[in-house]
Amino acid sequence: MITILDIARARGVQDDGQGAINMGEFDRVGLPMLGGCQVCGACIAAYNAHPGRNGFLIGSCCAAPEDTYPTVAAFEADTPEQEDDHGS
Repeated sequence: MITILDIARARGVQDDGQGAINMGEFDRVGLPMLGGCQVCGACIAAYNAHPGRNGFLIGSCCAAPEDTYPTVAAFEADTPEQEDDHGS
């Protein structure tokens, strides 16, 4: 299962030179950095948030393979193109 962070990296987010990626970079590529698990409501971030096939975020706490995407390519193929170019 992929995470939002995996997708962000594939879309070309840049770190700050010390390994951190700021929220502006997530915004630039059209992805959330923070959110809540659609199943249990837990606070989640890009590293433990999985894009759900239903269009909502699912935390690692509740993610199941059948409800999430196995690869970035599968996610991108099922996602409408963003209005602005996100580098994919």
